[in-house]
Amino acid sequence: MENILDQLALASRRAPGSRVFQILRNDDLPRLYAFFRTFDFDQRRAYFGGGVSDQSIHDYCHGIEWSHTTVIARSGPYCIEAIATLASLPPDRAVAELSVGCPLSCDQRPIIAELLNLATEIAAPACRALLVRRELAHPDLLSLLRAHAHARFDDETARIDLAASGRAKTAAAR
Repeated sequence: MENILDQLALASRRAPGSRVFQILRNDDLPRLYAFFRTFDFDQRRAYFGGGVSDQSIHDYCHGIEWSHTTVIARSGPYCIEAIATLASLPPDRAVAELSVGCPLSCDQRPIIAELLNLATEIAAPACRALLVRRELAHPDLLSLLRAHAHARFDDETARIDLAASGRAKTAAAR
C-alpha cells in the first residue's frame, strides 16, 4: 500500500495547480455521485452504455462492490475531475476491467495517461490483465492503448497483459 500512496503522491506533484490523485472509498460516494452527475447526455452514454438518469447513477454508485473495486480520482480544488475504475472480475479476480471518465473540456490525454499509468501500477500486484470494453472506452484511453506494446485488441475488448509488460514483476519486487 505504501508504494501505491507514493505513486499517487508523485502523480499529484506532476499535475498542474492544486490537483490530487487519490483512491476513493465508500465514504466518498457523495463526491463520486456528484462527479457522474456532471456528465452530459453523450458522456453518460459513452461511460455507462446509454443515457442514464440521476437515479440510475445513484444506484450505480451505491452498488459498487468496494471489496473488488478501486476508484482512482483526480481531484481539483473543488471536485473530482476524472476517474479510473478498476473492477476485478470473477471467478478468480485475476483480471480487472478498466474504465475512465473525464468530462473536462481541456486536453484530456495527459490526464487519461496518468490515470492509465496509476491503474496499471495498482492492478499489477493482484491482476494478470486489464480489460477495456471498446464500445465504452474513452477515446484518449483507446489511443493510448493502441500505442501500448502489450495491449491486444479484439472486436469487443482491449487487453493489457500486465505480466508481459513487466509491471506485475516490478510492482511485486518493490
